[in-house]
Amino acid sequence: MRFAYWSRELAGWGLIAIGLWQFWNTYVLLTNRRIFEAGPAAFIAFVVFRGGLHLLKVAVAAQAARSLADSAVPHTRKASRMATRSVAPTSVKSVIPGPKSRAVANGAAD
Repeated sequence: MRFAYWSRELAGWGLIAIGLWQFWNTYVLLTNRRIFEAGPAAFIAFVVFRGGLHLLKVAVAAQAARSLADSAVPHTRKASRMATRSVAPTSVKSVIPGPKSRAVANGAAD
């Protein structure tokens, strides 16, 4: 499995080198006033360069994930429950007395 990491790393650096070389070719085309040929060359260079960067990011992420799996120790702890409030309807006695609930406020409950 270690080979997969290094192969991604080497392929990423290779694609970056090819992308930079293609950018150089684009620069040479532009200095020779070959504008129409330089457009597709710049696009190809951009795609290849970004592909190399992506492979490098994937290789580093794979290495980090591999080292995390070695050092990860499962911590078990007792699950505690939080105190919960009731979601039931409000009791009649806790309602603020108003015009319609004077009987309840005076103690005459249903």
